[in-house]
Amino acid sequence: MEESIKEKIVADAVARMDESYHCSEAILLAAAGHYLPDLDPLAVRLSTPFAGGVGCSHMELCGALAGGVLLIGALYGREDAQTNDDLCQALTAGWRERFMKEFGYTCCQDLRENWVGQPGQPDCKALVGRATGLLVDFLEETAHKA
Repeated sequence: MEESIKEKIVADAVARMDESYHCSEAILLAAAGHYLPDLDPLAVRLSTPFAGGVGCSHMELCGALAGGVLLIGALYGREDAQTNDDLCQALTAGWRERFMKEFGYTCCQDLRENWVGQPGQPDCKALVGRATGLLVDFLEETAHKA
């Protein structure tokens, strides 16, 4: 993928945060704009509750991580119980691992306490931008597995 395309996807995610989209929605919408331009609006609705660590509790999974999980599911998930989902599960585990390696945490509250929100640290918008770039890199690197 051309770096300029990746930069546009990242900028789109950050811009969506400026438009008051949640982290989970912003990363899903921005990345889907490239990978799934016909994304069903229902997918965005399904991503909403993952905002702020599930229901804005800050106690669970980071919404940026969840947005990537949802995109992987949209790209590689199954539509029936008889379809093998090994690839989807492996990619999801790989995305989680990549996110954890980059940020050190997967829980919203841990990220807020240790990565964002402290004096001199970036905010969630910066995390979403960085996570979006990380997701694009991950998807491009793993596309050959599909």
